[in-house]
Amino acid sequence: MISNLLFFLKRYNKHFSLAACLLLSAAVIGQVSFKAVCNNNSISKNEYVQVQFVVENAAKVEQIVPPSFAKFQVVSGPNQQSSVTSINGVLKQFVAIQYILKPRQPGNFRLAPALAKIDGKVIKSNSLTITVLNSISGNTPSAGLSMPVNPSVRAKQFDDYILRKGENIPEKIRRNLFVKVDVNKTTCYVGEPIIASYKLFTRLKSESNLTRSPSFNGFSVSELDLQDNAVLTTEKINGKEYSVYTLRKVQLYPLQSGTVELEPIEVENHITFLKGEYADQAQGDIFADVLRDFADANSPRDAVVEQKILLQSKPVNIVVKPLPGNEPENFKGAVGQFSINAAVQKNKIATDESANFRVVITGTGNLPMINAPEIQWPNGIEAYEAALNEAVNKQAVPLSGQKIFTFPFTVEKQGTYQLPAIRFTFFDITTQAFKTIATAPIIIDVKRGNAIKRIIKPFIKKPNEASVFSNPNFWILVSTIIIAGLAIIFIKRKKDKSETTSTGKKVQQPSQPGSAGNAMIAKHPLADAEEAIDDNDPRKFYYQLNAALKKYLSERFNVSPHELGKKRIAELLDKNNVSVLTSVMLTSLLEETELNLYAPASTQHEMQKTYAKASEVVALLDKQVISR
Repeated sequence: MISNLLFFLKRYNKHFSLAACLLLSAAVIGQVSFKAVCNNNSISKNEYVQVQFVVENAAKVEQIVPPSFAKFQVVSGPNQQSSVTSINGVLKQFVAIQYILKPRQPGNFRLAPALAKIDGKVIKSNSLTITVLNSISGNTPSAGLSMPVNPSVRAKQFDDYILRKGENIPEKIRRNLFVKVDVNKTTCYVGEPIIASYKLFTRLKSESNLTRSPSFNGFSVSELDLQDNAVLTTEKINGKEYSVYTLRKVQLYPLQSGTVELEPIEVENHITFLKGEYADQAQGDIFADVLRDFADANSPRDAVVEQKILLQSKPVNIVVKPLPGNEPENFKGAVGQFSINAAVQKNKIATDESANFRVVITGTGNLPMINAPEIQWPNGIEAYEAALNEAVNKQAVPLSGQKIFTFPFTVEKQGTYQLPAIRFTFFDITTQAFKTIATAPIIIDVKRGNAIKRIIKPFIKKPNEASVFSNPNFWILVSTIIIAGLAIIFIKRKKDKSETTSTGKKVQQPSQPGSAGNAMIAKHPLADAEEAIDDNDPRKFYYQLNAALKKYLSERFNVSPHELGKKRIAELLDKNNVSVLTSVMLTSLLEETELNLYAPASTQHEMQKTYAKASEVVALLDKQVISR
């Protein structure tokens, strides 16, 4: 609902308490803000300026204290205004107090910040600077804020609120209340963005409900934040000032050529007029008395006329031009300006390791339409479906950011392989021509890996496959490993018995380099990574987690951190009889951590999941290694 409670007039009171009337719904979402705005920062000495102090998205506004207006005369205020919009279940609202000021003299004047008690806290607004020119405007004062002294002239100024006998009500509404869609252009290419703003224009006292939004068939849609547009603005049409609310603002990307109609928006309005005879009976200052009574819920019901009307915006046609006919063969619909990069974590791997090939597409344009590139993999490389990470600024016009495609792959045989150049073609809006860019080929060296790892590898879960635990062959393998482990324990115990002296004391074996459990382990090895989660810093988190894991493994197995390549870690895990599942979890965790060192596009929730996984792996290693 949009409550356009204009001219809710009270006598000027510097400390205006809102506790009784400005209790907003706690369902509001969005960041709380408090700001000061004015309709014009430069006026002539005979003009008026409108100043607002606006609170957005607060659950409870207890008080707003305006600054001193010593250099101005307060003509009207404080006047309350409020707005609530609900679009697709998202609730936005603001509450403001408004003053109309007349300058006492020319000069540059600074209005200090206002104070507000919001949700139990006192916060400040920004300050304002207003320049009063030493000249007289020959036109109507700025923003239609002329305040002549003659009460009858004042009454005429508010004729839109007053219904005289014989006036045509539908015609009066049509002139003073309508819905309109503004677009930044009506012609574009396929994939080129259009900005559409649906607005309510009013000069009446009305309450409005959005009853139908357009579906935008034929477009990819990105909603634009309305927080900055929630403040009441004004626009002049045919010489008349209107209060304007932006109901919906979207960024549209046409999916096909042709003429596409933007469907209308539909708004239901409840309008209240003050009867002319009631206004004429008022004594004294009609501006302060009649209109104040008009806003008062206790005013006589026979003093007002109420009307309901359903408004629609006029449909707007967008002519979408097809892209030029000389499309390159590998063009997949990207429109905008882009760059592309490709990389692997390291150029030397083993046949028992999986690796990641990362392709990053960065730029501005229809990013949601960009899919993973097709790659011609060399013979001998088995690649899996790409995982996608993206960081897109949906408030930018056009959309900007990057999409990161990570292709896991393995190599069966040792040798030298070349990962191919990745070509990417897009239509450049600036030059209105197709452009193809490419990465450089990447050479990788593959060495023979650990045989046990090659046995285990077929059971490791691939993307989109069922869990490893549902594979019966996995349990056969686990059973075999358990039996082999029991046999090793039996042989080891027999050997220990033969090494016992005649006094029954076991011979102490010298410590071997690389034996587990010789070093002191930090009580909380992942503490630095945990702090990075609280700071919501993905880059710092993965850097700290990678360093912490390497330090932990170095201390746990008493080896230098520089030795901890994947092959060496696998050897240490095997040597210390760490379970297969723990080994697989650790390998997966290290790969995930190293990958995100390149492109940490994680949310705080994803970091918490990775941290939980790391904590679980450390706990498992503590149990399995220390006990031996």
